[in-house]
Amino acid sequence: MLGPWFIVGGYALAFVLLWLGTWFERRSTVAAAVCFGLCGVAFSETSLYWLSAGTGSDVPQLLWFAFPLAFAALVAWRGWRQRTWIARIAGASERQTFGVLPHLGRGVALDHPDPDPVRTTVEFDLRGHRVLGIEYSTTPRREDERFAEVAKVAEQIDAIHSAVQLRIPAVPALVISPKTGAFEPEHFTPLEDARITRNSFGWLKPDTALDTFEAGAEFDRRFSVTTSDPEFATAVLTDEVRTLILDDLWFRVHQVAFHGDAMWTSESGGLTEDRMFGNSRRLAVLASAVPAPVWEVWAADAEFSSAAAGTDTGYDAWYGKRGGAVRTPVNRFREAADRQPVTSVSLTTRTVIAAGLVVGSLFPIANSVAAVAGVAPEVQLTVTAFAEGRSGCAGRSSSCNSSFPQVSGTYQLDGTTHDVTTSWFGALPRRGDVLDVAIGPLWWHPVLENNRASVLTLLVGLVPLLLGAGLAKATYRPRPPRRVRKLRKSREAAIA
Repeated sequence: MLGPWFIVGGYALAFVLLWLGTWFERRSTVAAAVCFGLCGVAFSETSLYWLSAGTGSDVPQLLWFAFPLAFAALVAWRGWRQRTWIARIAGASERQTFGVLPHLGRGVALDHPDPDPVRTTVEFDLRGHRVLGIEYSTTPRREDERFAEVAKVAEQIDAIHSAVQLRIPAVPALVISPKTGAFEPEHFTPLEDARITRNSFGWLKPDTALDTFEAGAEFDRRFSVTTSDPEFATAVLTDEVRTLILDDLWFRVHQVAFHGDAMWTSESGGLTEDRMFGNSRRLAVLASAVPAPVWEVWAADAEFSSAAAGTDTGYDAWYGKRGGAVRTPVNRFREAADRQPVTSVSLTTRTVIAAGLVVGSLFPIANSVAAVAGVAPEVQLTVTAFAEGRSGCAGRSSSCNSSFPQVSGTYQLDGTTHDVTTSWFGALPRRGDVLDVAIGPLWWHPVLENNRASVLTLLVGLVPLLLGAGLAKATYRPRPPRRVRKLRKSREAAIA
């Protein structure tokens, strides 16, 4: 039963080493290299255990193969859900009338002779704006049919990206990209940095020459700006617009590009309803904050500014009833705590994992508490076999295993004879010995030979309970980051 915890612990160790390697990257090249190397070792050895020794343990085989089965189910469900939400939108169209298409990492015009294949397209009117969503793959075309199925699997894993676009008057190119490590050295944001890195693989850059633009010390520390027209960038990035971008969580992990008749953002993952409405809403918010002279001077459009400013970009108005009765208040609380909002898939996944950890922990906890309190059934176990614990590797191979001492025996309970094999934490008995033991009243009805075994079972049960409770709190009621708490305290002190 400890097999899954070896896997969880191994991958957790790999994540910690990756975190340390990133933290050391700007401080010590040698320390960073060591951490990255150890991270690779931890990840590979954990995967090796999962695929070899782990599948030979007492844990049911289905649990070891649950991940690929769950992944296949998620892919099928995501495809079905995507088709249904697109079909629900009035006026949804598969014909793209504005914006850019993907081509080798760049956003090219609709008349480009060789754009990359687009998997899904949806375009419709929303709150006075014309919005467009496309889903595309960064996997290169494969002419060899032998690798066609493999390529499809690779796409599903991490090669699918989506771009959400908002129609605007034609303007020069401007790209605002978040930086990783933007809050270092005082603060570290590994999850946000990882999301920025993942999104960067599918970013669509404007198909034109871009030069670096400096917008201000604080802004440049957290964002990089490139443009084809420095005067246009100066006109767009006013103090109000920079403040909006700096204070909004969404811009911290999303790139925004202006070019031609579209403003867009791209993100790792498929085109979901959450991404379509959430990303288009933030683009509309930014469009309404851009000063009116920008559209009048560079696009010769005096009406777009007033139309954008008059659009209701509030959460309820933009989403309608799509946010859900649970996710809407959760995301409002998360944004108030300066935490990234969660999608419906993310919220469901986190809730299921947290509930599974908590419910799973109740069995060992209840069994151990019942044994310590003396309310668990007490029986006499007749020992039929025993095995001492062992550890080591077979010859020169890389196949290593370890096991705890085990005892096999029979006992009578409710008129039924039960055969059992259990790990043994006390002194090993001999064949034929008859021992007084307690039987856990709940599944899996463990044999608890003494208080030490009961306490160890209790401690094992507390681990998933704490993990599940921590995940639930981090999802539904997260605490603001230390960086934000310090910033808020300093503001309060300044006001006082």
